[in-house]
Amino acid sequence: MISKVLICVLVLLIVFILVLLVNTMRFKPSKSTGNNSVKAAPAYKSKAEEDAAIARFQALLRVKTVSYNDKSLINYDEFKLFEKTLETLYPLIHANCEKTKHGTTGLLFKWKGKSEKAPIVLMSHYDVVPVNQELWSKPAFDAILEEGVIWARGTLDTKGTLFGVVESVEAQLGDGFIPDVDIYLSFSGDEEISGDSAPSIVQYLKGKGIVPSLVLDEGGAIVEDIFPGLDQPCALIGVGEKGYLDVSLKLSGQGGHASAPPAKTLVTRLAAALIRIDKNPFKSHFTPAVTEMFTTLGRYSNFTYRLIFANLWCFEPVLKILFKKQGGEMNALIRTTIAPTKMEGSKAFNVMPPAASIGLNLRLLGTDTVESAVAHLKDVSGDADIEVEVMEKRNASPYSGTDTEAWQKVSASILEVWQDVIVSPYLMLAASDSRHFCEISDNVLRFSAMTLSKEERGLIHGNDERITVKAILETVSFYQQLIHKFS
Repeated sequence: MISKVLICVLVLLIVFILVLLVNTMRFKPSKSTGNNSVKAAPAYKSKAEEDAAIARFQALLRVKTVSYNDKSLINYDEFKLFEKTLETLYPLIHANCEKTKHGTTGLLFKWKGKSEKAPIVLMSHYDVVPVNQELWSKPAFDAILEEGVIWARGTLDTKGTLFGVVESVEAQLGDGFIPDVDIYLSFSGDEEISGDSAPSIVQYLKGKGIVPSLVLDEGGAIVEDIFPGLDQPCALIGVGEKGYLDVSLKLSGQGGHASAPPAKTLVTRLAAALIRIDKNPFKSHFTPAVTEMFTTLGRYSNFTYRLIFANLWCFEPVLKILFKKQGGEMNALIRTTIAPTKMEGSKAFNVMPPAASIGLNLRLLGTDTVESAVAHLKDVSGDADIEVEVMEKRNASPYSGTDTEAWQKVSASILEVWQDVIVSPYLMLAASDSRHFCEISDNVLRFSAMTLSKEERGLIHGNDERITVKAILETVSFYQQLIHKFS
């Protein structure tokens, strides 16, 4: 005879399974993230116009606006040349928009609108990271166009989005279009080295009492193979970014000849501390941005993953364990990460170093701060003599909402250009100039308006950076659609 306890267990199990299945069946795609029947018109009316536009893009790419952390290596003449090239290629912007300069390389254009409503800011940066030309298949600054692909540093990060902005504004000015609100074009030339241009622009706007209803900068893109169980392309819009922290773990001692080392050298002590840090990662958290991403994209996943994401209350611990084991982007979305990137000791094989250090790069989830992260490192390192020196620091940015008019206009513009994508928020793992604008706006979004394959995403800051002509023309179309949302 079946006991009452067993019957109760079976009933509870059946109820549990039914709850999971009902939640999964109700976990359907949202209309706001699905396809759109409105299709954007081509950015240009003829092949000749397209070719002329691509030639302008190539001209911007050929200017070697390379940023170096060692500022003595920066050729500021190239940055002046870029500014002059913009003026030559886009005369209507310079004739009709108020231009001001800020910081070392910041350029700000104000396109006056018809009303006094809150303005918008379209951002980009025109500096690029250095190049090791020996590792490139083609000259990195020749902007070679071959078989529908443009090869050059800056195509993806991020002269491409700058090009999309200025092409769209120049065309609208040529058509006599006047936006309903002021539109600011904010371009910095030192984003790659966390320069003063974007912060200076923010302080200038703040001083004028300007509170933008939308700030749009680089960030997510149109991507595939980014989410488990999903084979449909996604348009990921960053609603926040992780913080940043560089620290150096340091030990000092007497040093000496390597023939008679002590029982524990400085290097082995640091290595042991690094292992302890690795074994004690930061706690995982599903932040609002990540939870919304999971609940948005999870609705389009296959049944197994829909079951999981529809019931995060049950499977969240399992996902945290799985993501921790896998590492990579999914793990970085749910915890503060630690990447050992530098090690220094002796300059000679036969000399014990008098000092040794290990450099760590941390990307801070919003649940952690610079102070709490440093405290965690000191606590788990297990060596009281280790000095934790902070080199560069900033906390995570605030999150922007998705229930706003700004989000709706960006989302609608995406769906008019890329009709088969799913629009979703996400947490940006890298950093951008947009973080500074959180001081004056609650609606700071991060979206690089281009289609990027997994291979192309790997080319950002890498060798053989390139973009297809089709993709960059779609970038222009996106900004055209977005600007008309403010008419």
